[in-house]
Order: sequence, then structure tokens, then C-alpha cells
Amino acid sequence: MLLLRSLLNWLGEPRQLLVGAVSSMVIVSAFAVAYSAHQTRNMYRELQRLERVHDDLGHEYEKLLLEQSAWADYSRLDKLANEKLLMVAPAPQEMVVLR
Repeated sequence: MLLLRSLLNWLGEPRQLLVGAVSSMVIVSAFAVAYSAHQTRNMYRELQRLERVHDDLGHEYEKLLLEQSAWADYSRLDKLANEKLLMVAPAPQEMVVLR
């Protein structure tokens, strides 16, 4: 009880109250700065991960474009049409031009 009374007497002085309030604000501010730094590190790590994923997807897209052009090559399609579907190009005298 004596300790509580002496604490209340100490806090009752205006100057001590101001010191206590400022000290509390400094402590809260320090925790806020630490939390902000932690969040910044986490967000930067996530950004780095997403940039790696973006780069990997870009490389994969380039490979797929190259593969697509290889699959759509005219000579390959002509060969497949001849072998699988038994298609042949018509002779010039068999062609009919419509106007």
C-alpha cells in the first residue's frame, strides 16, 4: 500500500507525468519501428521470390514459343500430311482457279 501511495505521489507531479507520457511514447515508437523493419524485410523477401518466379515464367514462355514455331513449321506439317493422312499436293493441271 505504501508503494502504491508513493507511486501515485510521484506520478501526481506534472513534470513526472510528462516524463512518463513521453517515455511511454518513445517505447511504443521503438516497437513500431521494429515491427515496420520486420514487415519491410518480409515484403522484400516476398518481392525477390516473385521476381524469380517472373523470370522463370519468362524463360518458360520463350521456350514454349520456340517449341510452338517448331511444331508449326511448314516442312513438318507437309511431311505429316504426306505420311499420316496420305495427302499429296495437286499437280498444276489438276488445279482450278475460281474467279
